[in-house]
Amino acid sequence: MDPVSYLFSAYLNLVQQQISDIYGTELKTVAVQYEGESVPFSFQLWQIQQQSICRPYEQDVRRFSQCTVKASALFHKLCDDLTQQDDNSWQLPKYRTMYCSAAVSYRPMIAEIGDAKQNPAKLAERACNQAILAAMDSDDETLLAQRDKACAAVR
Repeated sequence: MDPVSYLFSAYLNLVQQQISDIYGTELKTVAVQYEGESVPFSFQLWQIQQQSICRPYEQDVRRFSQCTVKASALFHKLCDDLTQQDDNSWQLPKYRTMYCSAAVSYRPMIAEIGDAKQNPAKLAERACNQAILAAMDSDDETLLAQRDKACAAVR
């Protein structure tokens, strides 16, 4: 490559990189550590891609939920922090707008997973049914009394 072509190529690469940085045309993926949780997301054109937030954790509902809650808190904190900063950098207003927009629009998936709570009426009905099965074809007074007692709670 001749020197003029090399110089022109270097200049075009520099201009392309500056345009890419200013307009945010390239998709960028980051993972921010926040309160002990890694919060991965992607952004392009100075907008956070909502579907990319915590995407690596989608298969684990509990972890995904924790991550999305942390992501929402992170976006609010960054918005607040960047709003209070006074910097002449050309990037600050863009980052502020990006994080404040995400703070307003992003809704975390809140999941609380635990043991299923049994309805007392269902439990009583189940106990009655089991007592009926145990007392079927039986003349045992004890089983019949247990059945009557268990089924009295259902009625």
